[in-house]
Amino acid sequence: MNMLRKHWQDLGLIIALLVCIYVTMNWGTLPRINSILWLSFVAILLHQFEEYRWPGYFAGLFNKALFHSDTPERYPLNQQSAMIINLIIAYVFYLPAVFFPSIVWLGLAPILMGFFQIIWHGFFANIKAKSIYNPGLFSAIFLHLPVGIWYIKYAYEQNILTPTNWILSTIYFVVAVYVLIVKGNMWLRNKNSSHSFSQIQLGSYTKK
Repeated sequence: MNMLRKHWQDLGLIIALLVCIYVTMNWGTLPRINSILWLSFVAILLHQFEEYRWPGYFAGLFNKALFHSDTPERYPLNQQSAMIINLIIAYVFYLPAVFFPSIVWLGLAPILMGFFQIIWHGFFANIKAKSIYNPGLFSAIFLHLPVGIWYIKYAYEQNILTPTNWILSTIYFVVAVYVLIVKGNMWLRNKNSSHSFSQIQLGSYTKK
């Protein structure tokens, strides 16, 4: 468990590379919407790698710049909670859409999550940190955004984006953000957690 806690984002990178190889090798035979949804899944895995491995100091920014924590290495976010929340987002929220591409709202909700990442990293986090970049912003702009636009464009061309799908996907997305990101970080916080982030994951956001 400790190995997974330290390297879940590295495992995600490996899976992302394997998915890219699979999609490339089967580009001519995979239905286009399947390919787009696989790339959406890749986007969240690389997004998480950017946040927690390279450059990887999202945890420090989150705890110190956003919550002004006195113990940014473990509170409110810690290695355990970061692993749980991000694994659920990637493998429970994003991945099912790949296997059920005909359920449009199931695929559109992760696309909305990707757009949310652009707003969160591009504006909210940068304003709080008084910066022009934070880990997660690059993948949000150069992966989530183009994949999301591609999905919506394709879905419109196929006449599968109905008002009902927009409503259901928006509800699903909002619930996921609230439960996993807003409440999840609060439910799993622990001032005495032994699962501290590394110095790299803190960056310059230390106790001082």
